[in-house]
Amino acid sequence: MTGTMLRRLTAFFALLVMGSAVNAQTDPRAFPSLAKRPAETRDRSIPPPAPVEPAAIDQALAAQVERFSSEATAADSAFQRMLSEGGRSSVAAGASAAPASESWVVAQSTISALDSARYDSVAALAALDTLFVERQVAEDAARVAADLIVIDPARLRVLALVDAQNDALDALRSQLPLP
Repeated sequence: MTGTMLRRLTAFFALLVMGSAVNAQTDPRAFPSLAKRPAETRDRSIPPPAPVEPAAIDQALAAQVERFSSEATAADSAFQRMLSEGGRSSVAAGASAAPASESWVVAQSTISALDSARYDSVAALAALDTLFVERQVAEDAARVAADLIVIDPARLRVLALVDAQNDALDALRSQLPLP
């Protein structure tokens, strides 16, 4: 019996070791390749490409970006005004109320109104993001550089406005008990 058990265990371990070796050969992720990568084989004596000088600013694009930026600023002003003129106090009153009570419903309505007030800033951010992506596919690197110089600062500013609005709404929502 001991001999049979020993032969079975030996066969089992042999299969286990062979299976591990086969898996290591068929799975390229098992061991990293030692082959040179393209970055390691490039000619380092070639100087990097010269920086691209941006083209002239596209005035139509600049006007479009300014319009989106103005819309976002106006929407943020409306949002901030609603928030300070009773938005916070309305939600604070509903925070201690039972779900579905009148003050809780008023607080939920206030949050919905605040969310609606910021619609134009979210839409402006979406439009600026679309412009940013669309303008990156031009074949003229100078044109791309000029367009992104116009779009990116406005896009980042509007993104910061929308992020601040999201944070304010999240803080208000977290005060209310769930139904």
